[in-house]
Amino acid sequence: MAIDTSLALNSWGTFLVLLLGGTLILYLAREPAHKAIRALFEGLHAGLRLAAKALQRTRLLIAERNREVLLAQGREQAERELEKEFFEISKFVQRDLGGYPQLQRQMQEQVTRIQDDYERSREVPIPEPDWLDAVESIAKMKNGENPTTASDKILAQVHSSATQQHKENLAAYRKESAVRHRILQTITPFWRKLAYSVDEVGDRLKEIITRSQNIDSQMLRFNDIIAGTDKAERALKASAITQFLIAALVTAIAIGGAFFNFHLIALPMSEMVGSVQRVGGVKVADLAALVIISLEVSAGIFLLESLRITKLFPLIGSMDDRIRRTIMVSAATVLIVLASTESALAFMRDQIAGDLANLRASLAGAEAEATVVAGGISEWIPLAANMILGFILPLALTMVAIPLEYLLQTGRSVFGSLIEILLSAVAIVLRMLAGVIRQLSKVVINFYDLLIAAPLWVEMVIRKSRKNTDEDNKYAGSTDLSRTQTIKE
Repeated sequence: MAIDTSLALNSWGTFLVLLLGGTLILYLAREPAHKAIRALFEGLHAGLRLAAKALQRTRLLIAERNREVLLAQGREQAERELEKEFFEISKFVQRDLGGYPQLQRQMQEQVTRIQDDYERSREVPIPEPDWLDAVESIAKMKNGENPTTASDKILAQVHSSATQQHKENLAAYRKESAVRHRILQTITPFWRKLAYSVDEVGDRLKEIITRSQNIDSQMLRFNDIIAGTDKAERALKASAITQFLIAALVTAIAIGGAFFNFHLIALPMSEMVGSVQRVGGVKVADLAALVIISLEVSAGIFLLESLRITKLFPLIGSMDDRIRRTIMVSAATVLIVLASTESALAFMRDQIAGDLANLRASLAGAEAEATVVAGGISEWIPLAANMILGFILPLALTMVAIPLEYLLQTGRSVFGSLIEILLSAVAIVLRMLAGVIRQLSKVVINFYDLLIAAPLWVEMVIRKSRKNTDEDNKYAGSTDLSRTQTIKE
């Protein structure tokens, strides 16, 4: 127990000695330690700031590169759309407005016929009645020539003649009116044809106006892209993201179709090439099925390239038409042959699946006859469905070249934008770390001063005492000086 007490006293004494010695050493090394801490943390701060600036500079370079790529793709797409619009409007003008001279001649003929019929149907003035001369003669007779008897006879004759002429004129007028009505009735088809021709010309002109407005909007967009405006860049970026998402979705659907196609032909391929051999842990039958699907996709890509629908291989599109047609026919032939082969493999798959079911049933001890329903509708409908799918799926996989092209074209700008955002985020984090490290240096220095708080307090007291003493001496000196000056005065 005595030994333990002495050890404890020794430990406490050693601890005090070490504490005082360490505090003294830390106090004496205060200035160099502060400089070392500041240098360390300033170095880390400067390094992080430099890394942040480097990342920002890299981000700006990538952003400029993405902008150039995006504008180039947009310019190419706009040129393609403008070319298509000009081709469509040229075809429209040649097809529809090319027959405008003939249509104009037909309209002129119809107008001439209508004008002739109108002239023929115009109402002819009724000739003046003959009894007007007799009335004028009666009016010129003298009063002494027995006017009563003569005028009665003349008026009776005039009335009879007028009545007879009125009936004749009325009959002639009705006949001429009927003729004019028939002529006017024959004008109706020409009026309808003329109205139809005018409406047709109006519709064609409206179509031209609509297409010209579309071309104007395309030209404005093209000019914005050429000028490299921010509006065009934002529009192209949004369009690229949308096209990338749609192309990725369609490509995922195509991959699902290829996966289903693979399982459709994997079983018969295992019967053809064997299911035992493996290459790299993968069955040779599965590799053969994948090769067939890859050949179908490749044939589809070459077919669309030769048709100039896609531009994955610009060399094929720029080839001579004869060579391009040869490639197109060869790719279509290979595609049809592979589709027919897959249809036959689907038929084999159904037969193999039936044989395996019968084999399992026989091994299980059940009656095979109970599991087989020969010639039933439940047997040939799945068989026909498998054969149709085996023929259609390869043809459908040829269309994967279109979303694949969009995926490759837009993927560059989309991934470039993602890298740009990532670099910007990392640069911001590095700047924040640099600020934290700068503040951390102050914390470490203050903690260092906290360890030597006692010597610092003693130092502060001594400095304060010296300062007070210096001020007292200064005040005493000034008092003696003023007193001496007073005595001299």
